[in-house]
Amino acid sequence: MVRMFAAVLLALFAATGVAQAGGNAVKGTVSFKGKAPERKEVNMKSDPYCAKQPAAQDEEIVVGKGGGLKNVVVRIAKGATGSFPTPTSEVVMDQHACSYQPHVAVAQAGQVVTIKNSDQTLHNVHTFKGPTTLFNQAQIYGTPPIKKKAPSVGDVVKFKCDVHPWMTGYLLVTDNPFFAITGDDGSFSLKDVPPGEYTVEAWHEKLGTKTAKLTVAAGKPAELKFEFAAK
Repeated sequence: MVRMFAAVLLALFAATGVAQAGGNAVKGTVSFKGKAPERKEVNMKSDPYCAKQPAAQDEEIVVGKGGGLKNVVVRIAKGATGSFPTPTSEVVMDQHACSYQPHVAVAQAGQVVTIKNSDQTLHNVHTFKGPTTLFNQAQIYGTPPIKKKAPSVGDVVKFKCDVHPWMTGYLLVTDNPFFAITGDDGSFSLKDVPPGEYTVEAWHEKLGTKTAKLTVAAGKPAELKFEFAAK
């Protein structure tokens, strides 16, 4: 009877999208093949305030010492079953030191995205889905944050500032909580992934998208590796 009850609970958790206690962590790395492109210093001299900020380099392709690729979104694109409620927490995109921080973020569809201006200068938040403008709004320092809901699943929203053309950020929209963004060493970890068959996607703003099949078995560690190369 106890075993039957436990089995019913596990099935219920899987069906409703509730993370199972002791669920698997899918760990892995994303690497860059070949010689990493040289990062260029960002010229912020056109704005007196920005010119006083710490020196910054472009973030299009950031490769660590061991070849790890930073700012890659790794997410389960297919196979996640059940209902995953929209998080009540907000995803924050902050315009700080005349750059978007973080450079890459992820939100679930319908989740609130809060855009802040922490700089003592004028920015404008110009967002795109492909070539189409989603919204374009000026943001003066000291004014309230802009709040928007993340659009459709699979959308990639590009953030630009028309006042400061070097400022770029990205928001990728997903439908489940199984995602991660690679760090400086290219590593990632997807937490509490239930057993199952999945398609995992790795997305990079410049290098494109790669997918891989993944089988997660109960009680067994799961690992995944992706490799990108310059186009």
